Amino acid sequence: MKIRSISLAAALACVASSSFALTPAQIDASTVQLWINGATAPTASVYGGIRKLCVDANSNGAPDDLHVYLEKSVTTAADAAPGKSAAGKFAAYACTMGPAAGADLEGKKTVVYHTFDVGSFEAYTPHLFLAGEANPNVSGSVKRLKNIAATTGNTCALTAFATQDPTYLACGSLAVTVAPNASVNAVPTLPVGGVSDTEYTLNQLNLGVIKSLADIGSEVSTNVAQGFGLAVSFPLYVAMQQSQGITSPACAATGSGAGITAVNTTPACQPNVSRQKYSSLVGGGAADKDAGLLASTLVGLPLQVERRVGTSGTQSSSNAFFLNTPCATGQAGGALSVDGSNLVGSTVYPGVTIRSNNGSGDVKANITAASNANAYAIGVLSLENAAAGTEKFAFTKLNSVSPTADAKQRQTAIDGDYEFWYELVAFTAATAPAEGAGLLTGLATVLGDPSVTDLRGLFATPLSGFANVDFPTQVSKGFKAGNACSVSTQ
Repeated sequence: MKIRSISLAAALACVASSSFALTPAQIDASTVQLWINGATAPTASVYGGIRKLCVDANSNGAPDDLHVYLEKSVTTAADAAPGKSAAGKFAAYACTMGPAAGADLEGKKTVVYHTFDVGSFEAYTPHLFLAGEANPNVSGSVKRLKNIAATTGNTCALTAFATQDPTYLACGSLAVTVAPNASVNAVPTLPVGGVSDTEYTLNQLNLGVIKSLADIGSEVSTNVAQGFGLAVSFPLYVAMQQSQGITSPACAATGSGAGITAVNTTPACQPNVSRQKYSSLVGGGAADKDAGLLASTLVGLPLQVERRVGTSGTQSSSNAFFLNTPCATGQAGGALSVDGSNLVGSTVYPGVTIRSNNGSGDVKANITAASNANAYAIGVLSLENAAAGTEKFAFTKLNSVSPTADAKQRQTAIDGDYEFWYELVAFTAATAPAEGAGLLTGLATVLGDPSVTDLRGLFATPLSGFANVDFPTQVSKGFKAGNACSVSTQ
């Protein structure tokens, strides 16, 4: 997974003259247009990876001409980034590609549409549909950002506040009936693949899919691990602190009730949730539970569990970690059933409501709404997330280990103390053109190379070719070898 050790500056200088300011007016018939779909959890990380694929002729660590396009309008700079719940579930990235994107893309103006709407398995479902998979979880219609070229009448508006890259808002989205792409230069009608939180087999077993991976394409382990954690609303966080005797004035929240604006997330102030307690909430026994399971002072009060839909890699990670599903569904047994709808909607018990959310952005939005309503909510999010802008959620300890003891929210997992993490895979469709295959290969490479990318919540495993002894804050001691059902070893 090591990036080519050529003189990067020299290679980039060769394509410097072909850089363009990729505004809507600059996207034309010569522009390569590709579409990736899949996991919502690593949205910000995928964006960070795409940034590394764009040309950087002056070697300053930033793309020369990258422009970002987002679905919705937002009111703060902190919300104007892919992965922020207020910005929507669809984005596009337009830049001139550099050498890390492969020979078929290098030096070419490229638009990458990015859908992070329903979850990891959406990377595969359009191709399963075209291959004739008869399964209610496989749809012939998926969504992406609206066409962003000026000639298509887009509604995008350049932001008025400073962002990492020039960013357009309010671009909107549209449903696309999937069909083979007519040309790599045409607006895409079919994703070329995408990133999944867990491998195809795990999702296949969860959803009862018949067709094999070989029927639709191929995937590779990125040897990149992604941490997950339990995120809660601010009122629940404070109640858990009080219940667990964390009452030091230094640990106090800012504000109270629905007016809490910040909580203290340092490890000494962070409350704990045991694996056993969360498993009890989501493993088939929620009918007699309430918020008192997490904080003794909340007995009898309602609790919201903001989980994900069945096609989500975050959900398959949660199922594997907390329920041993589908990993222990063989003859020996041991797997717990998933409480609540495995696909859509809500399951309502007297004390607990379990809601299935399409995206991680929905989970963050609903936990934020609970914070603003002085309500108690919990859900699983990837550790690339950190509340910013209007978001109000906070991670807890899990089995007494903090996942957020460092700013990159990964060190305890790297050291082998925090165990809730899984390895990303990159799926490339059999129908992907050479440019699409190069994009996904390049993305997997930069995500797995600690000398190239350094993203919150993600870390390379030793199978990437890098060692913990050389990169102790970026490469883990343990690995799962691309098998989510495997325990980590080192």
